[in-house]
Amino acid sequence: MCLNRLFLTLGFDFRKKMKSLLRKIPAVIDGELIEREENCRICNGKTGKQIAVVDYWDIKTSRLIKCPTCDHIQLDPMLNDAETSKGCFAYYIEESLITSNEEQFKNCERNFRRGVIFGYSLKSKKIRPHSILELGPGSGYFSAGLQFVFPGIEITVMDINREVLNFNQEHHKYNIIRGIPDNFVVEFVGKFDLVIARDIIEHVTDISKVLSNVNQYLTPNGYFHFITPNGHEDVWKHYLTAILTHSSSELLINHVNYYDGKGLNKILVQKGFIPVDYFTYQFKTTLHGSGWKKNQKLMSPVSKRKNADLLIKEKAKEVLKSEFIKGKILDKWYIQKKAKWITCLYSLYHHLSLITINPELNIGHEIYGLFKKVNNQ
Repeated sequence: MCLNRLFLTLGFDFRKKMKSLLRKIPAVIDGELIEREENCRICNGKTGKQIAVVDYWDIKTSRLIKCPTCDHIQLDPMLNDAETSKGCFAYYIEESLITSNEEQFKNCERNFRRGVIFGYSLKSKKIRPHSILELGPGSGYFSAGLQFVFPGIEITVMDINREVLNFNQEHHKYNIIRGIPDNFVVEFVGKFDLVIARDIIEHVTDISKVLSNVNQYLTPNGYFHFITPNGHEDVWKHYLTAILTHSSSELLINHVNYYDGKGLNKILVQKGFIPVDYFTYQFKTTLHGSGWKKNQKLMSPVSKRKNADLLIKEKAKEVLKSEFIKGKILDKWYIQKKAKWITCLYSLYHHLSLITINPELNIGHEIYGLFKKVNNQ
C-alpha cells in the first residue's frame, strides 16, 4: 500500500490508525434492561434497554429504549397526535425566527436540485412515475425538482401542518391532504407510483403501520423513497447526556425513532419491499465523533423543559411571512428547460454523494433508500 508507506516514512502508520478508528465506530450503546410501558413498534418486544431520558419541550417526559431483539430505538411512552402537533408548531416557530428569508430561499433551491438528481436517477433505472405522494413535503421544492424532470406528473402532499399544506397548494398547485402517515387513507389505495418520505419516518408514531399504509397506496411494482438520520449517530447526543451528566436531555424536534441500518432493511422487506438503492452518506459528523466519541461537546443540551405554549402564544405572530415567488427562486442560470442536462450536471456538482456505505455498519449521518413494492400486505 503506497499511501501507507508514505505515512510510515513520516512516522505515521495509516493502516494501524484506521483499524483503531474502525474498532471504535460505531461504539456500543448500552443501558439497563427494563420493562417497557409500550411494546416495541417493530417486533412487539416487552423489554428494552434504557439509554436516555428526554423531555419533549415541557409537553412530555419519555425514555429512549433500545430493543434487544431488533435494535430499534424509540420513545417510550410515545407521543400522541396532539402532543406531536403542539411541539411541531413550536419548533416551526422557533426555527422560523432564527432562519433568514435568504436562507429559506437557498434551502428551496437546494431541495429543487436534490429533486432533479433523484428524478434523473429514476430515469436511469427506467422508472417514470406518473402519480406521486410526498409525506411531509416542507417547502415542496424537492417534488418541484421531480416535476422539472417529469413535467406531466401529478403530485399529492400530506402533512399535519395546515400552513405547510396551504403553501404547497398555493405555491405549487399540488393536491393536498391533512393527516399523518400512521393513519390509513382508503382513497389512496393503489393510487401512486411513488411515495416519498424524506426526513419523515424518524417522526412517525408507528413505523409498522406507516410502511403497511405506503405499501397499499402504491401501484403494483411502485416505489418508496426515503431518507432518514442514521439512528446510531442521531441518538448518540442523548446517550452522552445520560451517561456524562445523568440528566434528561432536550428533545425539541420530534425524532421518536432511531433506526438501526440492518433492522430498518429487515422491516421493509417484511412489509413487502425490496431494496433498489440503500446506503448511508455524509460522513463529516462521523469523523467529528458522532456515534463513537464520548465528548461533552457532542451532547444534547440538558433539558430546560422549554414552554411550548408560551412560545406559541408570544412568538407566533412574529414569524416572518416570506414572499415566496417560485419564478424568482428558480430564476437561476443553470435551470434550463430546453437543456435540462445543464441543470442535472450543476445539481450533481453540488449534491452528488461520492462515498456511500452499507447502512448495516451504522456509519454516516443519513440513510438513503429506494425500495420497490413486490407484493401486497
